[in-house]
Amino acid sequence: MPAFHIQRSQCIDADVQDVYDAVVDYSTWTRWSPWLQVDPEAEVNVSEPSNKIGATYHWNGELVGEGSMTHSQLEPPKNAASKASMKADLAFIKPFKSESKVEFEIEPMMTDGRPGSKITWHMRGKLPWFLFWMKSMMEVFVGMDYERGLLMFKQFVETGEVLSKLEIQGVVNEPERMVIGQRGGCTMDDLGEHMTATLNRVKPHYDSSDARVHDWASLYHTTSDLRKRWFDYTAGYLADAGTPVPNDCVADIAPAGKFLLVRHIGDYAHMGNAWSGGIQYIRYKKLKMAKAVGYEIYRNDPETTETKDLITDVYIALK
Repeated sequence: MPAFHIQRSQCIDADVQDVYDAVVDYSTWTRWSPWLQVDPEAEVNVSEPSNKIGATYHWNGELVGEGSMTHSQLEPPKNAASKASMKADLAFIKPFKSESKVEFEIEPMMTDGRPGSKITWHMRGKLPWFLFWMKSMMEVFVGMDYERGLLMFKQFVETGEVLSKLEIQGVVNEPERMVIGQRGGCTMDDLGEHMTATLNRVKPHYDSSDARVHDWASLYHTTSDLRKRWFDYTAGYLADAGTPVPNDCVADIAPAGKFLLVRHIGDYAHMGNAWSGGIQYIRYKKLKMAKAVGYEIYRNDPETTETKDLITDVYIALK
């Protein structure tokens, strides 16, 4: 059977003990799980106590399937300068049966000149022989899930909350839309910073008093192999046909068509939850994605809106 090893890391502005205490306590997992975002009605059962060897975390949902995790080995930090770890047995029941080993390694490090921690999430296992073709795809998509989960875990440990909520609005038919802005391209890791810089360059051209000018938006063009983690986009503002295009901007068209609309409420840093959750929903409903990627429309102003209240509508193109 094809073996796999997936791992992702995140730096957290908290000491090893605090990070360890949060990750070993299964009762916290519903707050930052990257999979429950799209399936909040999934049934989750956590044993008591929830942070000891033998503790279990069981889930069963329409979109997330069914499975469980059980603590098998816990190594708390001996002091502020030592490492810590957690190991668990992971069993998937639906949509297919498989078993894997999960491990979290936590080590002290400096973050932005302050004492902090680095946490690394591992999963090791073997796919059923008939799913050998999924190995490469699984490593990409589960790796992205781990990145999203660790980003939410970081926010949870540092602030006590996670500012990300999804609402699946369903399949909608949308008209053609024009985005006036600038084109850019970058890796997934740099997307937030890169797009913010692009929007800031476009901002001087934005005229809210012009009735032809509407919400800020980002149009994603066809993306390359996700293993390369590269995206091409146009970031700017929606505008009616005939709206003048500034000399240093372009006008790109989001074609009319059918889309899955997913609303994300909260921190832009967690926008990946909307895209990943939407794709998960599309697969479950046996819909088909189009070659074109889709776009985001930012429904309120981040300069005057609290982060927890930011609303972004994500349109994923369908065939």
